[in-house]
Amino acid sequence: MFQLKDENGNTVKLEELKGNVVFLIFWSTTCGVCREELPNLSLLAEKYKDKPVKFFAVVVNEKDIEKIKKVKEEWGFFIPVLIGNDVIKAKYRIIGTPVIYILRKDLTIGKILYGAYPLKKLEKYINKFLKENSHG
Repeated sequence: MFQLKDENGNTVKLEELKGNVVFLIFWSTTCGVCREELPNLSLLAEKYKDKPVKFFAVVVNEKDIEKIKKVKEEWGFFIPVLIGNDVIKAKYRIIGTPVIYILRKDLTIGKILYGAYPLKKLEKYINKFLKENSHG
């Protein structure tokens, strides 16, 4: 479980997201693949906005909010950004970026994906976990 601040200074607690499929992409401002992938993931987030799916982009190399907002605007994505830290990097074993974690509704890890993936494939996993019943 984690709690991280988002780019607006609000605290997001993972345990409060229980009952949703949680889609986390770990990214850095220096990652070319992330630059291509994040706008696509925004389209995906838009598609699921009425479903119990929460998307977050966890930045792992930058704490400066203004810089993060600038990158977000430049790259053209609108998934909420969480500010990562060393604890999160260690917990999720983030060595490079992008890394995607798709969590089931009970917040256990459903799938870990390294690098870029076609949206169709990501949708397949999200839909699979959406169909599952929440345990506990």
